[in-house]
Amino acid sequence: MVPTDATAEFRLADTAEADTFSQFVQGFLSANGFPFVIIHDAPELAGRLRKVVFEDAKTSAKFASEWLRLRGTLGQA
Repeated sequence: MVPTDATAEFRLADTAEADTFSQFVQGFLSANGFPFVIIHDAPELAGRLRKVVFEDAKTSAKFASEWLRLRGTLGQA
């Protein structure tokens, strides 16, 4: 997924992935100078939807790319 705007959406498989996602968000924000972000959480939806909104599309694209790369690495373990 490559966002075209400042929003990225992800469906998390389970509680363990949700925990990993939360840790990833904290690390990403710290490593990138704490950009403004809003995270919408919809756990009532199947797959635990997370919508992440940054102040600019470049930061959102970087976030999506890094999360998907990490997610792929975790899936191979």
